[in-house]
Amino acid sequence: MKMLLVSLFIFVAGCATYTSPITDKAKADLERPIDCSTAEADIKMLESEKASTTEQTKAGVKMIIPAAAARGILHGDYLDRGMVATGEYNQAIDDKISKIKSECGMQ
Repeated sequence: MKMLLVSLFIFVAGCATYTSPITDKAKADLERPIDCSTAEADIKMLESEKASTTEQTKAGVKMIIPAAAARGILHGDYLDRGMVATGEYNQAIDDKISKIKSECGMQ
């Protein structure tokens, strides 16, 4: 009986409302060419897209819960979850911000 309850809990946890860890807009923002006339606004926007520690933890958990992992694979965002969970996504944002600052002569 305990095993059934645990299995049910894991299944329900994996079936919670679906949200992609990295939005299409966020991906597009990372790929957008650098425009020094909008650099400050772009940096603020990129900073706001960084994943919080809580989001990183959730992404990591969703990678190991079988139902959530399967759904991530089906929706094509399993690798995105990995990027968020490991901090790679935040590093990509930091790299983009550094590149903007460098190319636009900002401190």
